[in-house]
Amino acid sequence: MNLKKLFYLILLLSLTAWGCKFKVNDGLNWDQNLVAPILKSRLDLQHAFTDSALVQTNSDQSITIVFRDTLANISLADYLVVPDTSYAAKITLDSISLATDTITQYITMEQILAELCAQGQTIACNLTQGQFMPGLPAVNNLSGPPQSINAAQFFQEADLISGWMVVELENKLPMAIDVVEFNLRNDGTLQDTLVQKTMTNIAVNTTAKDSASLAGKTVQSMLAATLENITTAPAGPFFLDLYAYLRVRIIVHSLRASRATAVFPAQRVIDDYSRINYGFGNGIEITKIKSKTGHLILDAISTLQDTLAFTYGLPTAVKNGQSVLISDRLIPSINGAQAHIDLELDDYFIDLTLNGDSVNLFPYHLTGDLLYSGVLHTMDLNDSIDLNYGLVGIKPAYIEGYFGQNTFSFQDSIRFDFFRSILGGSLDLNAPVVTLGIVNSIGVDAELRIRQMDALNFRNNSVLSLAGSVVTNPTAIRGPQLPNVGQEVTTLIKLDNRNSNIRQFLSSLPDQIRFDLEVLVNKYGNPALRNNFATDASKLAAYLDVEIPLDGATNQLWLQDTVDLNLANASLPTSVEQSKLKLLCRNQFPLQAEVQIYFQDMSGTTFDSLFTTATRPILPAGTVNSSGYVDVPAAGELVAVFDQPRFVQLKQRGARGIVSLRLTTKPDGQPVKIYTTYGIDFHLVGDVSHRVGS
Repeated sequence: MNLKKLFYLILLLSLTAWGCKFKVNDGLNWDQNLVAPILKSRLDLQHAFTDSALVQTNSDQSITIVFRDTLANISLADYLVVPDTSYAAKITLDSISLATDTITQYITMEQILAELCAQGQTIACNLTQGQFMPGLPAVNNLSGPPQSINAAQFFQEADLISGWMVVELENKLPMAIDVVEFNLRNDGTLQDTLVQKTMTNIAVNTTAKDSASLAGKTVQSMLAATLENITTAPAGPFFLDLYAYLRVRIIVHSLRASRATAVFPAQRVIDDYSRINYGFGNGIEITKIKSKTGHLILDAISTLQDTLAFTYGLPTAVKNGQSVLISDRLIPSINGAQAHIDLELDDYFIDLTLNGDSVNLFPYHLTGDLLYSGVLHTMDLNDSIDLNYGLVGIKPAYIEGYFGQNTFSFQDSIRFDFFRSILGGSLDLNAPVVTLGIVNSIGVDAELRIRQMDALNFRNNSVLSLAGSVVTNPTAIRGPQLPNVGQEVTTLIKLDNRNSNIRQFLSSLPDQIRFDLEVLVNKYGNPALRNNFATDASKLAAYLDVEIPLDGATNQLWLQDTVDLNLANASLPTSVEQSKLKLLCRNQFPLQAEVQIYFQDMSGTTFDSLFTTATRPILPAGTVNSSGYVDVPAAGELVAVFDQPRFVQLKQRGARGIVSLRLTTKPDGQPVKIYTTYGIDFHLVGDVSHRVGS
């Protein structure tokens, strides 16, 4: 015999010794018992929960369910959103002034005498300097020649929207002037009179003034001024001074044009010192902000032909001792002048009190200066400076002030489905520890109200509401006080049998907890103190801490497990004498167990069960020692008889078995503690007997 044949012989003898027993009667007759394992598994509470991360094993190997979830969370962004600001300014030529000018002309005694001589007044002819004059008669209707005035260095031509001309006559002649008519015309035809003024009673060594509007006039650079219809008073004896004069001063000011060809003077065309008034709502009064991010944006476009220098300042936004001040220039080009500024405002401290007098105010100062070029340019109302500027994307890293009275509502639900594997029955938890915790690092006091909290069990469609003083009475929530920025204050609310029905609440084995919370901020705050504060890391968070020691009484607590069947190699001889399925169990729970196994095919259809009677077989509880621990498990053998058709169907269709246990505390209602070592081991084996003989 070779080694291979020897191996098969040993294997056959081994299988025969394990699976068969011989009984000699008459001749070659014996009973053969065929025993085959069908399924094997273990069911315990530790692995029955859907989230094993929530299962905590204590030092004594007992089990506690530990669970935490956030119910509410308020951060700085919930309190304050700094709105973007945007401003636009359009400066056109009608707000740009032309140069102020003073033009002086002199009419001398020599010129007057020459004009009188030319008009046939022989007394005025051939006079010399210092000559004694016995007097001069009154002169009527005397007119001087036009005096040219050249304003080309200031403007060439302008259509004036507004403006003024002041005429000033200083009389240094030896005679008083009773009447004089002043005319100002554009040089040329001298027909378009710009200004006509009649002035009277100008005594010797006195000055007379009068003014006239230039609004609606078109003024040219070459002007002509005349003194007409002059009437003088008689003059007494005097020594002739040919250089005595009548001084004419023309002062042109406040000229604003709709169109002008001019040398425009240096001037400030924008001077906007104003403030952004943030309306945060809900009575919020902010005194200071430290920005985390933000931008100052300024876009400028100019069609002016002179350079515009502008600045934009935020005098109360300070970083490293320096306030925000940006500057740029709009330099003329063929396509117009453009500028874009984007300044990051990270880490700036912003004072919103306007020097301590107010709140929510952010002052700014925008200036624009038209620079003098000395070059003649033409501009009209279509020329403009367009500015768009503002503050965008400011997110605070810190705020301080008064946060107003506000109410935050939180309506949501949290998954609580680690009881989902418990399909039915009841579990009366002996000592659940539940804490509603509020962590507040925002410098504000608040009040928490539990408007509603429900335990929802979807398996039996039950809803149980939390009740007790913890629901009816609000809870005060304290926050840190200045200068303790960054610290947090924790408020703990213990839910126990004295202030709630929390034991019944959790014993309902909820799949979901639905809640409706309300947080009232600054209910008793004082706006005058403005001592609320928050950083971007501050929060007011409410969370639920649950610790459930598996220590309680159970009644028909329904657990089940699905196990694959091992029937691939099972066979059933035709000469069956007896067919049994034996469920061998070892129960370490201090709980009595009703047992059933359901058989399913590959499609999940249940087609049979291990026990066909309405009453399930009972597996006794393990024996509890004096320390309350089961150290002697209860063993049991539960037998079900199968005929050949049922066994054949089980072999052909059986894909998996669902082991169903209903656990009940014995004695009834007595709480027991569950340990990780507790569980029920079960083996399902087939025990088939048939007769072999002649």
